[in-house]
Amino acid sequence: MSPRRVPRAKEPDSADAAYARGLRLLAIRSRGREELRRDLARRGFSAEAAGRAVERLVEQGWLREQEAARALVRARGGRYGRLRIARELEARGFGEEETSRAIGEVDAGVESAALTRAYRRLWKSAAKLPPPERRRRVRRALVARGFAPEAISAMIRGSHGRDVEGDSGEVS
Repeated sequence: MSPRRVPRAKEPDSADAAYARGLRLLAIRSRGREELRRDLARRGFSAEAAGRAVERLVEQGWLREQEAARALVRARGGRYGRLRIARELEARGFGEEETSRAIGEVDAGVESAALTRAYRRLWKSAAKLPPPERRRRVRRALVARGFAPEAISAMIRGSHGRDVEGDSGEVS
């Protein structure tokens, strides 16, 4: 599969052209300041044009970082744990304050349900493995999805921790 072709800016130094492209990008999905700056730069706009366009979008109320962070948390919350979502927010350029505020709004019940669904699916898919390897594989996959190691250990101990003697089900 070849990488997607990103159309290049015809006027790389035009803040107006960057603004127009930024509006189109925000219409597709909400973004934070840094992510939008990077997207505009990737499309060939100069750093100065992208910066002016982003500031104009913020001033006019089109770009709202906290709402963008919350939208990402809502979109990912049903599949991933807080740690993974926080890493994604940071990778997209959200600040520590926006990240912690958005992550703080994750409903523990939604995260617990997501962990349960992921655990059941992974446990079933690893059914042919010997029990110790099965638990290790499921643990690694759940940690990669950003669930808390303590919650994973409790899930394994509560559901299948008694399947093999000598394994406490703890995640290290």
